[in-house]
Amino acid sequence: MKIYTPKDFPLPFETVITIGSFDGIHLAHKALFEETKKLANLLNVKPVVVSFDPHPRTVLFPESNLKLLTTLEEKLYLLSLLEIENLVLIPFTKTLSELSHDLFVQEYIVDKIKAKGIIVGFNFRFGKFRKGDVDYLNKVAKKYNFIVKAIPPVMLNGVIISSSAIRNLIEKGNIESANELLGRPYLIMGKVIKGKGRGKEIGYPTANLEVSPLKLLPPSGVYAVWVLLNGEKLKGALNIGKRPTFGEKEISIEVHIFNFNRNIYGKTLKIEIIKRIRDEKKFPSIENLKIQIEKDCKLIDEILH
Repeated sequence: MKIYTPKDFPLPFETVITIGSFDGIHLAHKALFEETKKLANLLNVKPVVVSFDPHPRTVLFPESNLKLLTTLEEKLYLLSLLEIENLVLIPFTKTLSELSHDLFVQEYIVDKIKAKGIIVGFNFRFGKFRKGDVDYLNKVAKKYNFIVKAIPPVMLNGVIISSSAIRNLIEKGNIESANELLGRPYLIMGKVIKGKGRGKEIGYPTANLEVSPLKLLPPSGVYAVWVLLNGEKLKGALNIGKRPTFGEKEISIEVHIFNFNRNIYGKTLKIEIIKRIRDEKKFPSIENLKIQIEKDCKLIDEILH
């Protein structure tokens, strides 16, 4: 995947674009990407995904403390899996948010990104005060010589697939339903850092993960996960929480990888969350905790089998 930023403007080729934050890279986003590729083939130009970093809501409404379904690193990884050839990444700033919808079309979409086609979702809005929409794009399509196509809502089991719907499910710990709307397992990427060695002491060593503070984490508890490391796919038990049996106060994210004893400090793990197993709880003794972890691992082994 080739990544373009404003230093590459104007692009050296004509494009068909889809444009948005694409937080989550879910099934509705995939529909937009597919339509973008189709129209680009038809017009014999390059398909391009246009996105923003940071997420516009984190700039415009910092007080909302928005947590992301996909950090930038995760988004780039997921887009590459979908064989997206070209990504334009525009830094989102207060100044950009003040640009009117008509100037955004003229300066960015037409002059800088050279769009001959625009694929957007049915509820797409852009520009200052979000005044730009599909109707406006259709109105100026002839003037700027581009084709506009709006994709209707993508539904699954009677639910409109959206980032906010997925966010709500993950906040409730309903990972399986969230995964259905995503069309893939919910992903957490994190760097392995030094922990306190609690897991090793009790016979279940864990990799402690440093995860972006912007990342939306599911509720505290134990999860069945796949751990992706250098092309390997390994079974794991993910624990999110404060380890109350040890009387700790800080939230930690740690994964026990089954049948694994290599040194992976500093490596980045990709964690695919499959199912929530149980709540986090305080055990009367370390021995009780060990018995529960053994049960958790057996159950996870069955789920991932």
